[in-house]
Amino acid sequence: MSDTWSAFEARMNELSDLGGVMGLLGWDEQTMCPPGGRGARANHGATIATIAHQRVVDPAYGEAIEAAGALPDLTASQQAMVREARRSRDKATKLPESFVRAMAEQRSATNQAWEHARGTKSFADYQPALEKLMRLKVEEADHLKGDGTRYDALLDDFEPGMRLERLQPLLESLRDRLVPFAQRVLDAPQPDTSVLSQGFATADQYAFSLRVLSDLGFDFEHGRQDLSTHPFTGGTAPSDVRLTTRVWEDWLPACLYATVHECGHGMYEQGHAPELWRTSVCGAPSLGLHESQSRFYENVIGRSLPFWEHYLPVAREFMPGKLDAVDAEEMVRAVCAVGRTPIRVESDEVTYNLHILLRFELEVELIEERVAVADLPEAWNARMEQYIGYTPKDDLEGVMQDVHWSEGLFGYFPTYTLGNLYSAAIRDAMAQDLSIDDHVRAGEFAPILGWLRDKVHAVGAVPLGEQLMIDVTGKPLQIDSFMNYLETKYSALYGL
Repeated sequence: MSDTWSAFEARMNELSDLGGVMGLLGWDEQTMCPPGGRGARANHGATIATIAHQRVVDPAYGEAIEAAGALPDLTASQQAMVREARRSRDKATKLPESFVRAMAEQRSATNQAWEHARGTKSFADYQPALEKLMRLKVEEADHLKGDGTRYDALLDDFEPGMRLERLQPLLESLRDRLVPFAQRVLDAPQPDTSVLSQGFATADQYAFSLRVLSDLGFDFEHGRQDLSTHPFTGGTAPSDVRLTTRVWEDWLPACLYATVHECGHGMYEQGHAPELWRTSVCGAPSLGLHESQSRFYENVIGRSLPFWEHYLPVAREFMPGKLDAVDAEEMVRAVCAVGRTPIRVESDEVTYNLHILLRFELEVELIEERVAVADLPEAWNARMEQYIGYTPKDDLEGVMQDVHWSEGLFGYFPTYTLGNLYSAAIRDAMAQDLSIDDHVRAGEFAPILGWLRDKVHAVGAVPLGEQLMIDVTGKPLQIDSFMNYLETKYSALYGL
């Protein structure tokens, strides 16, 4: 290995390590940090973010990137490392150091305000902090947008290469096909879901979630699960992946499916090839692809009849006497029930993307300053009624339900829908090689994880997102795989 490459690699490794520290601080803030420690944690995060920014914008790092990129005979992985390092540095050099620190501090402050306002159920307690953060996001977008739109600049952080002019028609075509089908399902007789809300002890649910997490293939030697207000996946490296879940004693799916969802994310993180660790390509090429893994496990696997044929007897062991009167078919109909729920993370496969459409439209209007933060509750509730047919009873059930905006993650929400589209396409490709239902019914999850490790996880961000999907599925991003999956599954469940 040449000295030129070693110099670039050392700087790349250092930035990865700083990212790991930030990941640990973020996990701690939402799991273990006492309320009185939040201020100190904000200072810690801001300091690390500032140091990382200084390292990225250092002219010597830019010189190291260009020198490494000019080396002959680089491998495909090395070329991708240079590409991603250059891309992230180009963005960072457009953001002043003072802005980076101010953003880190305000994200922490806004997250604290969100947590407090959820307790009071009052948007007024959240609004001032969110307004400050929104002003910073507009400033950030203006620094980064170049000849694109503000929303392009923010979206590119999560789905590199995606643009508003491409995303909007995609979501519109999905909406045009999804809305009439969703209405048919919503108008059909609904299944009995009372079995899911009869009261399940927190300890029993959590123990069951750990069993499923282990069975699916999550490696507890290199990961853990804890509780948080909003489930998420974090950690420091592929060897240290942190998941969180939540437990609602009056709703069994909350814990189980949060765990299965985050398991998909966590196993993706654990599956990157070791030679990519501590590099700029140790991660998914886009959040849509990352989300495809959580959606695949939560919905394609977890909300299937074979899953409950296998796990209903197991669930009965963990929750004695609670599920004896239900069979696997009744269970899958209950967990796949479609309804007008106000909560995105508890919504169903059929209406979920309508929740995303609502958020996407409001994000675009916020960043383009066509709607004020003060008007968000009213705008949110109007769209909820329009798309879901439900008006939230308070701000907690409405605009304050998600953590994303309090952390400055504007442009993130569309990746959930992209993840649904990708997951269905991956399912179609996997079905050509494996009998997915047979493996799930038998509780044999290793072949499924092995396929994903080989095709998706191990390569990290070496290929760009669109190219990876073409490599895996033979098709670019499209809606047909997802809608065919959805229409087939729910037509059968609802007798349409």
